[in-house]
Amino acid sequence: MRKSFTRLFALLLVAASLLSLCACGDEEPAENTEEEVVTQQPEEEKQPAPEKEEEKEPQQPEAPPVFVPDGNVNPLTGECDGISDAALQRMPVAVMVNNIKTALPQWGISQADIIYEMLAEGRITRFLAIFKDPSKIDKLASIRSSRPYYIDIAQSYGAVYLHFGGSEPAYAAIAARKDLINLDGIRGGWEGSLYNRDPGRKKSMGYEHSVYATGQSIEDALATLKQDLTQETQPSAFTFTDTVENTPASVQNGQSAGKVTVTFSSSHKPWFEYNAESGTWLRYQYGVPQMDAIQEKQIEVKNLLVLRMATRDVPGSELKLIEITTTGTGDGYYFCNGKYVPITWQKDKYNSEIHYFTEDGSPLEVARGKTFVSVVTESADVVIE
Repeated sequence: MRKSFTRLFALLLVAASLLSLCACGDEEPAENTEEEVVTQQPEEEKQPAPEKEEEKEPQQPEAPPVFVPDGNVNPLTGECDGISDAALQRMPVAVMVNNIKTALPQWGISQADIIYEMLAEGRITRFLAIFKDPSKIDKLASIRSSRPYYIDIAQSYGAVYLHFGGSEPAYAAIAARKDLINLDGIRGGWEGSLYNRDPGRKKSMGYEHSVYATGQSIEDALATLKQDLTQETQPSAFTFTDTVENTPASVQNGQSAGKVTVTFSSSHKPWFEYNAESGTWLRYQYGVPQMDAIQEKQIEVKNLLVLRMATRDVPGSELKLIEITTTGTGDGYYFCNGKYVPITWQKDKYNSEIHYFTEDGSPLEVARGKTFVSVVTESADVVIE
């Protein structure tokens, strides 16, 4: 029995040793595992360096779309207004129209491509209404007599000149100018065909304010003329902008203008107001809108020019006639799209074109559309608001 106990005790000692060895073996792997965890942690991901942005050239503004005609272009307005081939190839007509207060309202003036207003005796004014295609006129009234400087303007456009009478200086100019084609209602025998008198106007306004013409009567008169009316080269009224939005470069940096008042005399100070909605200038005189009674429409234009020209009284004239020098050079203003710029004008001879320039000497660029030209004295007040 003693021998069995001794053997049991020995076995217990061996077991205890083995347990001690296992315990020591467990500690080392725990330390090694911790080291492995530390050494196996993933390194921080490196962010790639940001790429340098390429330097981009500044973008140039796109050029505005160019105006492309969809038909014949009227050289007086720059517009495609349905003008026929026949009218395009023929001289325009320039017609004297009364503007005295007792002769208002006028007829047909809103249909003109270009209107010039200039002084006459007594500091009243008359209009020269220019039409490339007179066939479109319904009725034009009242037609009055000629003055020499109006003839100069008419011949600037190579126009056939229509009038009812004239001053003696005007008749002297007509006789001297072999290149002028004129249709006179008094000395030319055109009353009763080209020109007629409206009974209503004669009764309410007076005999001298009753003369009118129609588009048909003008066309019929032109058809009877023996002179060649062909206009092979079109005297350009202006240099028109070629942009679709119709904004002339000439006024892009101009000063603002909403109202323009021009002075012809103490009793005649017509003005124009800019209509931003339509982009046009509306004409007023004698305190009210200036109307075309036939078209039931106010005078409305895209372009407004004010030109200064030397003016003087004719010495010894009982009728208080005046002279206006339309040749040479002068200054003025151009108004469009609610802006304006100072300009200069040049006309070399009585029958040569009028050229317009900006202050730096560049040709004036204007918008496509109708134009009104106010010709005032060199010292007349022009109020721009």
